Amino acid sequence: MSSLIFFTDVDQAFVATDTLAVRPDGSPVLFTSKALICPHLRMVMAGTGLLGMSTKWFAQINDHMAVKGIDNLDFHTPDALNSLWDSLQSDLDGAEGITTTIYHFGFSEETGEIHSYAYRSEKDFESERLPHGVAVKPECAVPDGWEFPADIRSLMEEQRKIQRKQPSGERIYIGGEIQAIHLTKHGTSVNMIDQFDDHEDMLEAAFLNHWIDNR
Repeated sequence: MSSLIFFTDVDQAFVATDTLAVRPDGSPVLFTSKALICPHLRMVMAGTGLLGMSTKWFAQINDHMAVKGIDNLDFHTPDALNSLWDSLQSDLDGAEGITTTIYHFGFSEETGEIHSYAYRSEKDFESERLPHGVAVKPECAVPDGWEFPADIRSLMEEQRKIQRKQPSGERIYIGGEIQAIHLTKHGTSVNMIDQFDDHEDMLEAAFLNHWIDNR
């Protein structure tokens, strides 16, 4: 359950996420990083949906996979993600219906240009090559003349407004901070773009829920 907004062209990738993680019932559990940098592959990966899936995938890439770059990794990713997903099923008690999507953004070792891929659990993590441009998840209107990262806060606020109208069991919860990663041929930068107005309330609730779960 996340906000993910990204823009890519042949020379760069911008990836912005919120940081709020929630239980299946929507109550805050912690703040977390939802996009992670793989410098040795000149790549950024991000995940939406099930908490912990993307970080476990990052660890597997970083610690156990010998690949040349994002395209070579793409060849191995569907089978590897399916195996990882199967191993996590026993931890999904109370989270029926939750899906996850993993995204890769990086410079191709073949062309030197940005390539982007999505892998969705509901499609057995088959490889989906993404076109260049802007994309948002969950849905919201992207205005003409948008600017990245200047318009990220307003786009995420629109996502939150839309999601508040959804039934609690179907709602995507967005909050915490807005983190943005900019990947170029010269390197990668990470910035905290903004903070939602209810950040402190969500943080206090997460601390309380953590104390209740561990007392």
